[in-house]
Amino acid sequence: MTRRIILWALVATLFLGSGAAATTIGLGFGFEPTGLLIISALTETSITESLDLRAEAGIATDEIAGLMLATATILYHVPVPPVDPFLGIGFGAALTPPPFSTGVVAEGVAGLRVVPFEPICLYGQVRYLIRWSGAGITTGPIYEAGIQLRF
Repeated sequence: MTRRIILWALVATLFLGSGAAATTIGLGFGFEPTGLLIISALTETSITESLDLRAEAGIATDEIAGLMLATATILYHVPVPPVDPFLGIGFGAALTPPPFSTGVVAEGVAGLRVVPFEPICLYGQVRYLIRWSGAGITTGPIYEAGIQLRF
């Protein structure tokens, strides 16, 4: 039941992003050094020419199946077609089923988007997460790559 709810949350993120004046929607796959795999859905909208607001929801597929990361991130980028490097900072939550503890997440993001042809955009990024929960503070990177559709 929990997996079904999380899957619906990912699908809702994609559809809400497309209907809420988002400039991109996307799907990503992440790898954490301990072996955790994360599938993410994201949506972005432009605030200014150099700032974007990103909402991202991801679920873990392995050992902590049911872990869901939900974050909102401000991205600063300087497009130099066909590449678009970016840096960002964000906050969110790591929602986990028992016996794991739910916590607050802060993240730093650095990455690069490549536009091979419009409207497709490929991206690679490193997300460094700091998580505060009942189990204490945990930190670590997630290496992620994916595809975005630009409107």
